[in-house]
Amino acid sequence: RKNLHHVTRWLPLLHRNRVRDMKVVTFFTVRGGSGKTVLSAAFASYARYILGKRVMVLDFDGPEYNLYNMRARELDYIKGNGIEFDANNLYIVDKVENRDNESLDILSANLRYLKDEFEYVVMDFSGSFSDGDAICQLAMDGVIDLVVIPIELDAINISSAKSLALLFEENGQMTLPFFNRVHGKENPELYDRLRAWFEKHGVKVSENIVKNSLAMKKEMGVKGFLRSTVCFPEKDIREKNPGIINLFEEIIRYEERGVQKTEDS
Repeated sequence: RKNLHHVTRWLPLLHRNRVRDMKVVTFFTVRGGSGKTVLSAAFASYARYILGKRVMVLDFDGPEYNLYNMRARELDYIKGNGIEFDANNLYIVDKVENRDNESLDILSANLRYLKDEFEYVVMDFSGSFSDGDAICQLAMDGVIDLVVIPIELDAINISSAKSLALLFEENGQMTLPFFNRVHGKENPELYDRLRAWFEKHGVKVSENIVKNSLAMKKEMGVKGFLRSTVCFPEKDIREKNPGIINLFEEIIRYEERGVQKTEDS
């Protein structure tokens, strides 16, 4: 019993509505500071607060646990300022502290039991990618449905994203690379050429582009904040960085196609 992962404590929180399947999504790259944590929070918030999906977020990125701590800061701000909100509408954000092989095996098993209770599980990992890392084991276990890979416009990052996508795809893991933190000053044809280069090497890149935006670094409590685990400022995001919403909609469509393809095969 002492080896049971604390994921089991979520069971009493779940209602009895059932869905056909659960999708596990991660934004991942081997480069630190790529914005994957911000995108993870934004996608979870979009899925929950705009689309009404049942969502859970697992933060594997210790010891910082930036996404988990973001939620804590937001709740402190809300309570400290007497802001009314529906706590029951929040999605779960939890940190995964035990990341040894045995604990991850137990986590994988418990997630299978929860597969009919959540529509989306978002996993946020560290930027490390080796045999001992959680993302490697969970991908090999078939737990992750889609790895969304941010690509920034420098030669090392582009080459790394191609190699990472190919490695995942060769092992049966679906990926969706996309151009992230784009300044918008580049010739649009550059992206077409890069997409063609990726496709030549067997990697399909999203048509959606996410702009480089300082506003994405602003959390609740700062005027004009865009990132949050307790809400999704849709109007501001559509104005300042609409590619984010377009990307999220593509992820959802991509997941649906992936599930259908798996069932038909």
